[in-house]
Amino acid sequence: MKREKISTLQATLTVASAVYAVGIVSLPRMIAAETHTPDVWQGLMLASLIGLLVVYINVKLCRRFPDKTFYEINSILAGKFIGTILNIIFIIYCMLVSSLVVRMMAEFIKTLALERTPLSMIILPFLLLIGYLTSGGLHAMVRLVELFFPLSIIVFFLLIILNINHFDLNNLRPVFHEGWGPIVKSLAVVPFSNLGYESVLLITNFMENPKKAWKAGGLGYAFAMGLYLLMVTMVVACMSVEEVSRLLWPVVSFAQQIEFPGVFLERFEILFIILWTIKIYMTAASYHFYIVTGISHLTKKWNKYVVYLPLAALFFLSMYPKNYVELGTIDKIGGFGGIFIGALVPLLLLLISIIFRRKGASDVPQ
Repeated sequence: MKREKISTLQATLTVASAVYAVGIVSLPRMIAAETHTPDVWQGLMLASLIGLLVVYINVKLCRRFPDKTFYEINSILAGKFIGTILNIIFIIYCMLVSSLVVRMMAEFIKTLALERTPLSMIILPFLLLIGYLTSGGLHAMVRLVELFFPLSIIVFFLLIILNINHFDLNNLRPVFHEGWGPIVKSLAVVPFSNLGYESVLLITNFMENPKKAWKAGGLGYAFAMGLYLLMVTMVVACMSVEEVSRLLWPVVSFAQQIEFPGVFLERFEILFIILWTIKIYMTAASYHFYIVTGISHLTKKWNKYVVYLPLAALFFLSMYPKNYVELGTIDKIGGFGGIFIGALVPLLLLLISIIFRRKGASDVPQ
């Protein structure tokens, strides 16, 4: 597995794909419902800047240990016992995120297109396809990202451009009317959508040129969060905070505003849903790859059993939430879990490596 190398562009798109995911369809509602003010973009921008700092910290940690994955770095800096515990926590976290992404996708598809289809029959084939993709290794995953990510971006910008006639600047006013309170409150609902910075922990030393890891990670993360920021701002500007806070999937309603009378694209949201589903597939597959990488590190094996066995756990985790309330609770757990294992732990490990002057033997000047 370590012989697989990816380019800087592939790494950039992989990070961007991990960040720009399931949250895009519901994030405007979550922020609007939390703030109740037009100040929906400031908190997201603040979270994005914090996320960029986390990406930088994670890259600095990985660059101190060339050719080592995050799982190996944990054991080196924290010791075998604590490192193994951290690795297991990271694997569980990736399972939680992957299963949550899959369940949200299934709920979305069931609500809009397959009302009579059981959730299990939507989730099961989706997971099997994820396992099949992951069995092809890192190259198969990043090539799929290279193929479909640009298409999803084209549809994204078409969605923005074709709704520009509904834009009303008054829906974004007044700015800072209630001070920093609502903006700080909005940070509580952003974490899950803000995730993806942990991707650089796994892919930095798979890059052909790890020296460009900060460039790849920073650009990928900033681009994805820029898409979130643009979408949230446009949805609120076109539909108002009050309306957005009442809609389950505001971005779908946003897409339904587009009309092409008498032509093939009369329902533009169908194209958005198709490419968004493929996008979710890539995100879930990325986290499944991180799971398999961790299990292979613990077991010292990489085979079809390692690839497909986690799918059973992902299936049961995906089916566990009974309703949207439980789904929202798990969403928060995943978000704050990502802050712990994807941000705070790497920061602590970086400080340990600096204080005790621990580096990989083949490290090069940065």
